[in-house]
Amino acid sequence: MLNLNSEITAEMQSERNHEALSAELMARHDVLLDLIGCAPFHYVDIPTHGNVGDLLIMHGTLAFFRKHGLVPKLIAPYFAYDPRWIAPEDVIVFHGGGNFGDLYPYFQELREHIVQNHRENRIIVLPQSLHFSSPEKMQESAQIFRMHADVHICVRDQVSYEMAQKFTDNVYLLPDMAHQLYPMHAANAEPSAGSLRISRVDDESTQQSGLRNMVSTTVTDWPEFVGEREVRINLFRRAIGGFFRRGLGWSANSILMRLWIAYSGRLIADAAQLFARHELIVTDRLHGHILACLLRKQNIVLDNSYGKNSRYVEAWTLDSELVMLQKSNEVAPYQRFGLSAATI
Repeated sequence: MLNLNSEITAEMQSERNHEALSAELMARHDVLLDLIGCAPFHYVDIPTHGNVGDLLIMHGTLAFFRKHGLVPKLIAPYFAYDPRWIAPEDVIVFHGGGNFGDLYPYFQELREHIVQNHRENRIIVLPQSLHFSSPEKMQESAQIFRMHADVHICVRDQVSYEMAQKFTDNVYLLPDMAHQLYPMHAANAEPSAGSLRISRVDDESTQQSGLRNMVSTTVTDWPEFVGEREVRINLFRRAIGGFFRRGLGWSANSILMRLWIAYSGRLIADAAQLFARHELIVTDRLHGHILACLLRKQNIVLDNSYGKNSRYVEAWTLDSELVMLQKSNEVAPYQRFGLSAATI
């Protein structure tokens, strides 16, 4: 069990109530209702992989659609979507996340292609964190977007907001769509104990010197958590891609996406159960932090390689009594909040 001293309790009481903050974050998405309107729309670039964070965004987006009676005309991943399916009256709604930029070029190339070739259709990018490692590539992409008069980009933090203004005048500062899943519940037969650390092993990982002495009960990352299920996920991806290449993409997306949404929901439920078994979550995964918030778990947030996590927390969740943010140059938060490495 965590040893929280009286100073922590007093500080927590001075922060904004987590439940009220979560309700406020969900309400901010209502601006999307006016943007989508009553038009038929495509929900494009959904994740069909084992990154639980992206799946949380997708399920949060679908939950938002259900709450407001919005039914996508089509749901499709980037590799099985044909822009020729776009009718003159369709609105294109791109999945949110952190792939707007040049770290993940395939997704950006699809957005740019549609922006260039469908200038009469409204295009909405759901909340993203923008990042370009190359200023030249950012300028090239911004020039393409500026040629379209009805592009609307939603961003998750202030840095992205300023960057997105190079792409369009229609920029909206909104929280991540996964917040629409609040509150989440996970069956857990035993009392929560110890800490869970979700640590990136990809290109966005970074080292936090302030946490060198922190010993967590469980350490994992999304790929390790998904494990052997990745084989089934890859088979599913190949099936969708195969139908698409044979000219059956529209029908395959209509049928197989329902199956994928159900299966990915099970992955999220399993992740929630893993989180529920621990009292504290320590993570440099943005959606490790958000999932902890959805489950009302105390969590320490570390930064990723380019500051996405701290930007997000400072914009939306830092006022929660459950959230502690550690930047790379700060004292470890477990020390700042009266905890010791031995207690977690």
